[in-house]
Amino acid sequence: MSRRARPRRGLAVLALTAVAGCAVGPNYHRPKIDVPPDYRFAKPTRSAASIADLPWWEVFRDDALQALLRRALESNFDLRVAVARVEQSRALARAAGAKLLPGVGLTGAAVYANGSASPASLSLYSGSVMASWEPDVFGGLRRSAEEARANYVASEESQGNVWLTVLADVAQAYFRLLSLDLQREITRRTITARQETLDLYRTQLQGGVATGLQVARAEADVYGAQETLSSIEMQIATSEDAISLLLGLAPGPVARTPSSNALAPPPEVPAGLPSSLLSRRPDVRQAEAQLVSANAEVGVQMAKLFPTFPLTAAPALSSLAVSGVPFPSIQGFSYLLLGTANWTAPILQGSALIAQVDAANAAKKAAIVVYEETMFAALREVNDAVVSLDGLREERTLAEKQVAQLGSAVDISLSQFQGGTATYLDVVTAQENEFSAQLSLAQLEGQQLAEFVQLYRALGGGWWQTERPK
Repeated sequence: MSRRARPRRGLAVLALTAVAGCAVGPNYHRPKIDVPPDYRFAKPTRSAASIADLPWWEVFRDDALQALLRRALESNFDLRVAVARVEQSRALARAAGAKLLPGVGLTGAAVYANGSASPASLSLYSGSVMASWEPDVFGGLRRSAEEARANYVASEESQGNVWLTVLADVAQAYFRLLSLDLQREITRRTITARQETLDLYRTQLQGGVATGLQVARAEADVYGAQETLSSIEMQIATSEDAISLLLGLAPGPVARTPSSNALAPPPEVPAGLPSSLLSRRPDVRQAEAQLVSANAEVGVQMAKLFPTFPLTAAPALSSLAVSGVPFPSIQGFSYLLLGTANWTAPILQGSALIAQVDAANAAKKAAIVVYEETMFAALREVNDAVVSLDGLREERTLAEKQVAQLGSAVDISLSQFQGGTATYLDVVTAQENEFSAQLSLAQLEGQQLAEFVQLYRALGGGWWQTERPK
């Protein structure tokens, strides 16, 4: 746009707004986003029902996990900061709305003078009450209040996003911890079995049946399993410390449900419709609130192109007394009522003010892009979680079959070794393969539950329900 066109455009805006007599700036309208009818990897459905509609205590039914979640939602550091920021935004929104109301102030003064060369003294007392009000003729103050309210809403949605992140982080860390517990139990059983084999070979070596190679290999197998156990114990300790920080606690042990032979798989859950993310995901709602704020800021800057009409009333009361003079003292009171109306119109600042309007419009365009990007990123997260959960479910099924077959291979190799038809290396290889597959299966079980949490999180699950009813 040319420099000459900008002043003409500014004058046109002034004229149109003066005729309209309403708040300047555009009214907010939600941008239209082409949302697909279904998630890419989810089964086609027209039902809006979603696992995300359930509160967290109906999704995570582990009592120990629920206790951790309640503690995190009360004491997590990031969540406490988010709550404080919401309170700050609420106060700023109230302050912006208060500017639409009249203001009243009180002033007072007292002066006493006594000359050293003269017996005369003078006393002056005055006081006034000042009332001021600026009629919001062109809606600048209303747009400012609208912007502050939108920022307050954005802070609330930000708190919801932090809430959901904390909930998901604790649940995912908990399920990984259960998986590590299961891996530890598998490793301990393996160490016990390998130690029994080592003791047997040592006895056979003394009897001349086993060889030194068999004993050395059995010892190496025990040390290898013990090394794995040490690594798992370290991971458990660091995972507990991470959960403690999420709970707002110093590093320490984490109470949890004892692991059994396997972790229960997550249920088959509906994802719902993509359009529901607009109203459920707190980050999407936050991005829209920020867009509302940017839209209102355009009106705030446009209002600066128009004159303001501040009104002031100041009734005053004064008293003057003079003593110590040869003529009669002057004492009395005077009253002053002052009313003013100022018309402050921008003239020489026109180019700068129009540039500020242009900057506000550019910021609004950026906010629109951020809103669209946030929405599509949300869709991607759901799609990725759906395909990952399906893939892990299939991987787990195959891993369970592999572990079962490797267990049979261990039994067969032992039987054949005792019958002299298999070597000791065949037995060791079968046992190592089974141990490795068991650990992989336990890891898959934890990953599957963690990905289930990620899907619940990506769908914006139940974050608005922060407390389980008593």
